[in-house]
Amino acid sequence: MARAAVKRAGRAGRVPARAPSRRRRIAARVHSGKWRRWNRSPIKVKRSPNVKLKKRMEHDWLRRAYDAGAHSLSAQAESVKEDTPESDFTEAIRKAANEDWYRWYSAVGGVPRSVYPAASAKFVEGYAKRSGKYLGHLLTIPTVRTVAAIVTVMNEKGTIAGVIQQLERLPLHELIFVVNGSTDDSFEIIRNQSRAAILHYPHPLGHDVGRAIGAKFAESELLLFLDGDFAIPAENLIPFIQAIEQGMDIALNNIDPYIGLFHRRDSVTRAKEFLNRSLQRADLGSNSLTAVPHMMTKLAAERIGYSNLAVPPKAQAVAVEQRMKIGAPASIDVISANRLRDLNVGNGNKTARMIIGDHIEAIQLALKARGSRLTFPDGIRKRL
Repeated sequence: MARAAVKRAGRAGRVPARAPSRRRRIAARVHSGKWRRWNRSPIKVKRSPNVKLKKRMEHDWLRRAYDAGAHSLSAQAESVKEDTPESDFTEAIRKAANEDWYRWYSAVGGVPRSVYPAASAKFVEGYAKRSGKYLGHLLTIPTVRTVAAIVTVMNEKGTIAGVIQQLERLPLHELIFVVNGSTDDSFEIIRNQSRAAILHYPHPLGHDVGRAIGAKFAESELLLFLDGDFAIPAENLIPFIQAIEQGMDIALNNIDPYIGLFHRRDSVTRAKEFLNRSLQRADLGSNSLTAVPHMMTKLAAERIGYSNLAVPPKAQAVAVEQRMKIGAPASIDVISANRLRDLNVGNGNKTARMIIGDHIEAIQLALKARGSRLTFPDGIRKRL
């Protein structure tokens, strides 16, 4: 039939047009503008049962957190006297609220990480309504052990206010700033905007030495290490506290998602991964005590030694040799946010050479402890 139609059309001097393909029809609609009018028709998207269930669970957690905050006012919070100085009063109320949060948090077996910040906010909202006491933007933490935040600072006047703002949302026992080699107004900003302890050194110490000094000065049970280069939202620090509370000795920042493929990595990143593999901790990837934020117990810092903490790769090697529990519970992108300085820009810069030297020192320590081959086999060679 089709061939006969073509023959008849040929006799008539014309060829019948084929039906346009779907691609051609769409192209014609786009060109004429009809596609846009056709595409504006409302489309009903059906949510999958999993999405609905997730939303329902989140709502349930928030409701439970609010009810817990509204009904868990402890005797400690009620005993805080109104005539207490304002700063001490606020600190006492925040501490009592966090203890009540942790009591409920433990009773329910923990809160999913995805809803933790919102659940904490709902708990604080209910707690404030019941107590009639303002708690600000408090973010409760999953521990009743004392926590110290140790921040190294050198010429960070543009970012240090944001760092203070985020850390003061947490019910910290200590807030310690190690200001070293600063020539700007960083010291004055910290002194005027917080009640933090300030360890001031007129000459540069470096981040690592500053952290070791802060760790030795701290009296808290848990130590959280940060830099003043950039502010990290308080919510992002909760997983580190959770990991330590659940039994980890050292919680590292997992930077592996941000470093790319192996052939694109710099020498510092390769040195970190080589050290971990040499210590039979390939699971740690390129994660190291060199990167912040990280957290450890005060007991772990004492066992490692404060002099070793001044050399982070060496401290990590000591911790592995002592069979401490080390993990990387959370990922925070500190690579793109890292402040560029004259010392850390360009191939073979001074900072990179120093970090690689620290890793060589750590490998030397491991060689003394494990032998000249470390953990690498020597199966095919016949040595005399």
